[in-house]
Amino acid sequence: MLRKHEVEVGAQLQQWFGLKAFRPGQREAIEHALAGRDVLVVMPTGSGKSLIYQYCALARSGTTLVISPLIALMKDQVDRLQARGIPATYINSALTAEEQARRVQSLRAGAYRLVYVAPERLRSPLFAEAVRQAHVSLLAVDEAHCISQWGHDFRPDYLRLGEFRRQLGMPTTLALTATATPEVQEDIARQLGLVRPARVITGFQRPNLVFHVRLTPDPDSKLAALRKVITAVGGAGIVYVGTRREAEELTATLQAKFRLPVYCYHGGMERSQRAQVQDAYLHDPQAIMVATNAFGMGVDRPDVRFVVHYTLPGSLEAYYQEAGRAGRDGKLAQCVLLYDPRDRGLQEWFIENDMPTAHELQALHAALTQRAAQAGGRVTLSAEELSALSRLPETKLRVGLAHLERVGAVEMHSAAARDLAFVVKPLTEAMLSDVMSSIHLWRAHKRAQLDKMVAYAETTTRCRQQMLVEHFGDRSPITARPCCDFHIRQARGEAHPDHSHARAQPKAASHVHTLDDTAALLAQGLSISEVAARRGLVVSTIYTHAAKLIAEGRLSLRAVVSEQVELAVRRAIAEVGSAERLAPIKALLPEEVEYGAIRCVVAQVQREQSVKANH
Repeated sequence: MLRKHEVEVGAQLQQWFGLKAFRPGQREAIEHALAGRDVLVVMPTGSGKSLIYQYCALARSGTTLVISPLIALMKDQVDRLQARGIPATYINSALTAEEQARRVQSLRAGAYRLVYVAPERLRSPLFAEAVRQAHVSLLAVDEAHCISQWGHDFRPDYLRLGEFRRQLGMPTTLALTATATPEVQEDIARQLGLVRPARVITGFQRPNLVFHVRLTPDPDSKLAALRKVITAVGGAGIVYVGTRREAEELTATLQAKFRLPVYCYHGGMERSQRAQVQDAYLHDPQAIMVATNAFGMGVDRPDVRFVVHYTLPGSLEAYYQEAGRAGRDGKLAQCVLLYDPRDRGLQEWFIENDMPTAHELQALHAALTQRAAQAGGRVTLSAEELSALSRLPETKLRVGLAHLERVGAVEMHSAAARDLAFVVKPLTEAMLSDVMSSIHLWRAHKRAQLDKMVAYAETTTRCRQQMLVEHFGDRSPITARPCCDFHIRQARGEAHPDHSHARAQPKAASHVHTLDDTAALLAQGLSISEVAARRGLVVSTIYTHAAKLIAEGRLSLRAVVSEQVELAVRRAIAEVGSAERLAPIKALLPEEVEYGAIRCVVAQVQREQSVKANH
């Protein structure tokens, strides 16, 4: 259908990029975009998504605007393009205000073929005006899953892209991501307003990656398993941990135990320090990076031989994207999850604490209102000043502001340098209710995603890579062997999991995670711990099933929670004033009251509130 582009597409690939052949999906996406059609591209990490919009930028007239949250990637790609004589630049907060202004003026004059910006740049009226005067013929949205609150890395500033695209006159748009489930793909297309987009979705199989899960129920077994991977595999590796403190402590431990370069990376480090560590890692053949999830996006190291998750991730999307940073050179690489069932608690804490409470939203709005009144109706603050004023951490702050802006309680604009200018409007009860309903849905979605991650970690009867690719809507059978520990055990003739898994999962079944199975066992009078043992699952998973069954009206609360515990939890909820967050409720209860029991009572309370509201 689009063959008129094929000859020039093939010839110019060598001329512009020094490549002889396209990777799967690249040519198809390019041809659609050159024909003026919006394209949604979903390709695994390392499959060459950036070449698609770079090629299109050179094949079309005008300027290609690339939206990306990755400052490191911007500089890396611009340096490479400029080395090939291609006029490209980036505009972000790492530059001085004077340099930003100079590049914006050059953009206005049409001096660049590609311009990379972070999504928060769209807040600047001066930048928006410059873009409108330039001839933007192609809009490329990298990491497009960030626009969806159902994705694993939602970024509120991406929500401006749909309106921004309309202001530009709906240019041909490429939306690109490595981790979008079918649900997230639909949300990307809707949020951006893509017109009948072509979908280029390449197989998610990574035939050179081998996926393993090791049960490590205590710190000593975790460290021993990690040492075994480092010793047995060798080469460069990444070890993902859950917190900044854990990153620093594990780095110190590994530095003491191995004569290898071990680096630490997390979001609390200074930007210059992070850049220095990243550069050192990229140029050392035996380097090990211990990092939080702040590390990896846009980091181009093809020879990573292993990725170890020292702590359970919050979703399969996050896990597959991070694990997929191994073996981008096509050679064999290992992806290992060290599973301690108690790690689920950390992810649950993130779910409870990454979103602001109603009280925190009201306090944030009140602080902005007060400052705006003192400033004559419009207040300008730096991000640091705003964080200090609101007493909210960065994640909560930006999410809270996005929700307040969405319901019309504030208007935000970029000011000079890194400051934000606010026009504050009233926050009504209806607006607050709208925000809290959205946050409640988000938390429910995140808990469901965590359930799927735990199911992956606990399975003993399925191909792990098959589970991963099916999560993204890819139903093609996995053909590479070995692709995971399940097939390795089969090849060895092992009828059952190794002993460590057998202790944790004595009677795992092929459909171990259905609510119906849990409901049937609870109906027989079994306790939570007895059901967990019967099904080969951890107690926290069965509590999660029970809470869902209670919320659906399929299980009596008394079947899983005693009257004494229920009354204690209800009193704590009343004292906190909300059932939205579990952590403050837990703080008011005896140590022996588990999060799972609290979640079951909360499900009952919310069900009662729902029934009351509908009558």
